[in-house]
Amino acid sequence: MENFQSLASMLDLYQLSLTIILVLHALSLVPQWQRQYFHPRLMRVAMLGMMLGIAQGAVIAVAVEYSAVARGGGIALLGAAIMMHAWVALQNLLASCAFVHLHQASAIMAHRMRRGQRPLGYLSAALTLIAGLTLA
Repeated sequence: MENFQSLASMLDLYQLSLTIILVLHALSLVPQWQRQYFHPRLMRVAMLGMMLGIAQGAVIAVAVEYSAVARGGGIALLGAAIMMHAWVALQNLLASCAFVHLHQASAIMAHRMRRGQRPLGYLSAALTLIAGLTLA
């Protein structure tokens, strides 16, 4: 019983984290929308990030449906994928603010985080796929 309770609380935490990530992706579009100028790379990252978020939400739903206590490795992979996705979402939000508002601090942080954006995005997608196959 305790395992089911800890699994449920972990999946609730994953759902909350994923909701925050999707909000970060949506917020990265707001400054561009206000200025009526959309940077193609920032738009692509936001859209792909939202699609990845939907896929991660589907994996969470599968984990809830099948009560995946016995398959703890898939749950751990999903957690790692969500945290990598958070990095990508935060970098995209900072880059969008720096691009639209010419905010120097955001530009510096976004530039420092940029090297990890593409590898972490791909790794997050791969881990999500592996977690989905493990939990299904």
